[in-house]
Amino acid sequence: MAERNLENITITVSKEEKKALKQAALDNDCSVSELIRRWLEEYRAKEAEK
Repeated sequence: MAERNLENITITVSKEEKKALKQAALDNDCSVSELIRRWLEEYRAKEAEK
């Protein structure tokens, strides 16, 4: 991985949401962090199209 300036964040979710998030990451063959970064990039791309 290229050198990156990363920050940690904390979120509060229910046990069910945590389980779903972990399963979504497994389904996409990535970590939860990478999944969130992908979602954020998709969101930013959609916003840029507006």
